[in-house]
Parts: sequence; C-alpha cells; structure tokens
Amino acid sequence: MAVSVAGLRAESGRLRALGWSYRRIALEWQHRYRLNARVAFRLAHGWTQEEAARRWNARWSGEGLSKTGKSFSYWEVWPGRGGRAPSTQTLVRLAELYLCRPGDLLDGEDFGRFDTGCDDAVGGPAREPGSAGYRVEREDPCPDPEIPTMRGATEAVL
Repeated sequence: MAVSVAGLRAESGRLRALGWSYRRIALEWQHRYRLNARVAFRLAHGWTQEEAARRWNARWSGEGLSKTGKSFSYWEVWPGRGGRAPSTQTLVRLAELYLCRPGDLLDGEDFGRFDTGCDDAVGGPAREPGSAGYRVEREDPCPDPEIPTMRGATEAVL
C-alpha cells in the first residue's frame, strides 16, 4: 500500500489528537504499511530525516560529529544493503528522541508472546516497587503450587 509522508503527517496529527502515543502509532504503521521500526517512529513524529537530524544535533551538540539526514537513512535502511547498524548508544539516543524504548527500534519477532507468565494479568498501570503510590492489594495472579502464597494478604511497599 503506497502512502505519502504528507499523508502520514496528517494521520499522525489526527491520531495524536485522539490520544494515541507515538509508540502506538509507530506499531500500527509497522503492521499496516510494513515500515521498519526506525522509519515508523520517525514518521509518527512527522519528521523528515533532516528534521530528525536537526533535533539530534540540537540535543547532543558538541558531543561528536553532527548527524545528517543521510545518517538517519543509513540507520533506517539497516539491515538491508547499504545500511549501517546503529550502535547501542545510537539506539538509546534515538529512543530518547522518539520517546520509546531502544528495543522498540529493532525489527523482528516479539518472542515475549510465548512467555507463559502472567505479569500482565494484574491490570492497571505498572509502577516500580518503591515508587510513590506503589501498593499491591490483590491475591496472587499467578499461583504456583510450589511457592507458598499470602492469599488475601495486603502487601504495602513504602
């Protein structure tokens, strides 16, 4: 399905107005338009490669060589012919620019779907232990007959 950058910019604006995150937009476009992750995240922000490079250079001015649209092109083409693999530091910086996790910028199968654990069964927003508002008041969502549980107990982490 052919899609124009101008069309994607307009669609991104509409979806953001509806409350969609950049991550959700990028994931949708990866699936719908078969874009690679790095392209999808950049376009979810509505940026050209040159705009992304300008933002990179503004954020990390004086820290190494400045980036150009061609730098972004190399990263976006990878692992295809003519592309260059982004370093770990580059992926972290791209993730900071695009407001996502570094792993979100890599294409491939999500093998997490094969995990039989039930972390996600708890529901509600995830919070880090020790953070403000972290409190668990529930029965064990993943009972394991080999591990003793505190059924009905309340556990508060301060």
